[in-house]
Amino acid sequence: MKKIYLSLISGFLFVISWVSIGFFPFIFFAFIPLLALEAQLSKTLRFSSGKYVFLYSFISFLIFNFFTTYWICHATIFGAIMAFLINSLLMAFAFYLFHKIKSQTNNRLGYIAFVAVWITMEYLHLNWDLSWPWLTLGNVFANFPIIVQWYEFTGFLGGSLWVLILNVYLFEIIYIKNRKNKLIKVAFFGLFFPIVFSVFLYSNYEYIKKEILNIVVVQPNVDPYKDKFVISYEKQLNDFISLSKKKITNNTSLLVGPETAILEQIWEDKDNRYNNSLSILKFRELQKQFPNLNILVGATTYRLFHENEKKSSTAREIRDKNIFYDVYNSAIFISKEGGVQIYHKTKLVPGAEKIPFPYFFNNLSFLSVNLGGVSGSLGSDNSIEKFSFSNVNLLPLICYESIYGESGLQKKINLISVITNDGWWKETAGYKQHFAYSRLRSVEQRKTIIRSANTGISGVIDERGNILKQTKWDEETVFSVNVNTNENSTFYNKYGDYIGRISSFISVLFILMLLVRKIKNPN
Repeated sequence: MKKIYLSLISGFLFVISWVSIGFFPFIFFAFIPLLALEAQLSKTLRFSSGKYVFLYSFISFLIFNFFTTYWICHATIFGAIMAFLINSLLMAFAFYLFHKIKSQTNNRLGYIAFVAVWITMEYLHLNWDLSWPWLTLGNVFANFPIIVQWYEFTGFLGGSLWVLILNVYLFEIIYIKNRKNKLIKVAFFGLFFPIVFSVFLYSNYEYIKKEILNIVVVQPNVDPYKDKFVISYEKQLNDFISLSKKKITNNTSLLVGPETAILEQIWEDKDNRYNNSLSILKFRELQKQFPNLNILVGATTYRLFHENEKKSSTAREIRDKNIFYDVYNSAIFISKEGGVQIYHKTKLVPGAEKIPFPYFFNNLSFLSVNLGGVSGSLGSDNSIEKFSFSNVNLLPLICYESIYGESGLQKKINLISVITNDGWWKETAGYKQHFAYSRLRSVEQRKTIIRSANTGISGVIDERGNILKQTKWDEETVFSVNVNTNENSTFYNKYGDYIGRISSFISVLFILMLLVRKIKNPN
């Protein structure tokens, strides 16, 4: 088969397997055409095969990236193009590195390197300035959490490991003649054992109830392009409170509103009084009517640096006055006792909320995208990691943070909230994928997730990843739900992405081996 066809087939197999676009079983075959292409090039172009492996794999991954995350274009065409190119280049480089290792060792070590290097690439993509783990292979099962209940032990990188190993075995069954019967048995076991084990975990999972909470979730549905930053913040605040009152009762413990629900400029107060904030005063009036009510809402907050205080790397200056401040994408928690706590989003969207590698590119802040009334690099320092109320420890995740499995690492939590505004992506697969990924977070942590979206999907997801409640797109609504909290701590909560760390160690060993061989034999 012509090489370009193999490249194209692989790219579209990724696409038709992806969340809210196709059906996940195709992912177990998506690498096979590329692996066949790599094997073919290794035989026919032994000494010049590397550049062709990189080129053809880049085409595959560009197709994968474009057709699964095309919706970024609605917010920024420049940012979308950069995302497509950078992610595709990173994936192609991982595949190229596997090819180089395989060409210097043997097939068995080569395919071990393939698995290790790919997961290392995904792990890197979770932890650097251009972080974009949206297409981590383990995310592909987001709409079918019943088959990946073991994510409570492995996290979503365990799903990536499963996908990669099965692709290698299925490739060998198709292309390697000897040992075929043995390979078929291994592949069969590798496919069905994780599923059977997962269904067993799902069926035998016990809901250990610590406390039942009545929670009200608001979806204001304010168009971020037409209305969000045009309509006055007072009107939006009044509409939000009026909508929430339709479901709040004296038994309601928590009211949850979406990302940037408060548009008032709120300057952070060290004494936590906030008596000058109309929004917080209005919410306190609501709490007087419902004394058991705690409130969690999104806002853009500001912090002024005092004259002798050390400034952050993201501090901004007020018109050459030598006065500096930081801007945060925040979650504000107003307790029923009246205290105010603020959590700052720490996983910021590259290009939209932060300038990557600021030492080199800080002067390019004019290219950043306005996704919340403020552009440029936001602050991300934090003193708050969770909010506590009524014997509950709540982990607040803001938008993009919900696609990171380690967000709850080693934190003693009972409940997770996700506040977001997915209206930027319009009615595309983007907001559906974002909601689905929260189902994996619930399994990894074995915690109920409360999700409030300005526009998108608000809902409730239980500890097994089941959707208990979800709203529709482009719907102004509010709902009340009783949810379970627990104090269970999963293996993944304790140890995080250990699969990524182990893979990175193995990859480093392979790379060192390549370097040693290069030094010994420079020709």
